[in-house]
Amino acid sequence: MSSFVRGALAALFVTLVPFVAAAASDEKASPILFETRQLDLIDKGAEVTYHFERTGSDERLVGKNYADDIRLGVAKIDDKGGRDVVFKVFSGDNARDPQNWPELTINPLFIWYLDRAVATFNTLAGGNQMYLKHKMREALGAAIAEETKAEYDGKTVDAYKVTVTPFADDNNASKMQGFHKSAFTIVVSNQVPGYFVDLQSNFVSSQAAGPELKEHIKVVGMGETK
Repeated sequence: MSSFVRGALAALFVTLVPFVAAAASDEKASPILFETRQLDLIDKGAEVTYHFERTGSDERLVGKNYADDIRLGVAKIDDKGGRDVVFKVFSGDNARDPQNWPELTINPLFIWYLDRAVATFNTLAGGNQMYLKHKMREALGAAIAEETKAEYDGKTVDAYKVTVTPFADDNNASKMQGFHKSAFTIVVSNQVPGYFVDLQSNFVSSQAAGPELKEHIKVVGMGETK
């Protein structure tokens, strides 16, 4: 897993604080995404499974289609409710080394999603990756959350949806290979274990015959740690 993911469990949230403070009185997205105890509904010994799917319009330009699972397990809960988390990305030959973090209240899936979204955009559109990360953080810090409904475990639950297009009005949009309108959508619910229900990255080029790529992560359910 990349260095951004390893460091982001602290760094991303610290960096976002100025945006949260500036927007808290008017916006709902920042506290919903960054000031919640996202792991409280996962008990010791339980594991949440997410399904990842990658679908592109042209394998030569955006790579092969791919689907696999991501798993998040809780090995221990401390007296303050912090979770010792085991994070497993993909399986078989595509499996990454499991990552272990102690005393978490946030879901590392969100950090992994943001890291991958920025890295994929960088691969498709080019640009400075640190600059792209900043634009993503800035967009999320200023976003508005929309009340919605989501489906989980055969039930309809209350949820919030946040959609951002961080690069749509960027001064460097003309250099982004037509991908400047790429959109990122996050659905969360405090009635769903792990908090994150649905995470999508939609990369669509506005150039003639430009490729499309969609990456989708959706919660599947919870069982015992494997």
